Amino acid sequence: MNNLTKRMLKKVKGINYKKMDVIVDIISKNNNNKSKLLIKIDIFLNFLKRGIGYTDYFRGDYINLTSKQKDTYVTAKSFYKVIHYLNNQDYITIFHDKLIFNKYFQEYIKRDYINLKKSTFEDFNKFLKKHNVVFAKDPTGECGHGISKIIVKDIKDKEKLYNNLIENKQFLVEEEIIQSKQLNEINPNVVNSFRVVTLVKDGKAYIVNNALRVNQDESEVIGCTNDLYFSFSSDGKIDSNVIDDYGNIYDKHPLTGKKFSDVLVKDVNEAFELCKKAALEVQEVRYVGWDVAFSNKGPVIVEGNEYPGYGIFQFFKLKNKKEGHLKEIEDIIGKDEINNMKI
Repeated sequence: MNNLTKRMLKKVKGINYKKMDVIVDIISKNNNNKSKLLIKIDIFLNFLKRGIGYTDYFRGDYINLTSKQKDTYVTAKSFYKVIHYLNNQDYITIFHDKLIFNKYFQEYIKRDYINLKKSTFEDFNKFLKKHNVVFAKDPTGECGHGISKIIVKDIKDKEKLYNNLIENKQFLVEEEIIQSKQLNEINPNVVNSFRVVTLVKDGKAYIVNNALRVNQDESEVIGCTNDLYFSFSSDGKIDSNVIDDYGNIYDKHPLTGKKFSDVLVKDVNEAFELCKKAALEVQEVRYVGWDVAFSNKGPVIVEGNEYPGYGIFQFFKLKNKKEGHLKEIEDIIGKDEINNMKI
């Protein structure tokens, strides 16, 4: 059994049927109360033919796409081939492990950090004395998991904390990123994550797409749920709808009341240029999703992802597009390379 088959079987076993029913209900309501049974049958048939799950089926509005339009969409099945073609597996560890990433991309992260794998308690104590707030991370954690916010003045036993962090495999400790005033107006409780996807072709880096993920609530760590999503043009204005995971559209932030029509982030183009420059550092990994924070000192890279998510970029409600992420990739690298992927 090959890796792709294993991944697809894992997806089948991991189906959240309760969530799927919610998604099917929404699709039905959005399509004149279409039969839920017929929708589930169509989801199953598209999974068999194209390897697309119910979430991507919903996001891409598959129920209303032609076969030709579907061919422009990335699926769980085809994305695996895209990644393996574009990203040399011998180099992805640089992006997978945040400790390696921080060392390699120090110029771009623009913040102080310490590696507890190589540091004594005395080193850790000296590091804490330089900062008011730090964040401890599992270097291989994803989606906000394994992250702890530490207020230095509230630490009662620094040596115990040091040992606990090592035991929890939170080997990376970084100074706090202080978010810019412009982003704080949207949600000041968390450093909101700006995903910028780059693709390298013939030694030049291109922006494929972007999306800002903003928490709806008071959580201090950005997660993979309960978020709002929207994209920017290079002038710093929102150029899409603002949506949640279920396609609901918002005109203001539910927590702060900030109107999205009034949002202007002047550093967006600078963030684009920062990511394009970083993309050329490891050209063996051509396709990267950069997480950027808009700090009070300008945009900084939080991390790079060798397996950038594509789901939000194919969300129909975002820009009402009928072409998928694969077409965005093809527009940069050309039809020949797409054919070489043997999707």
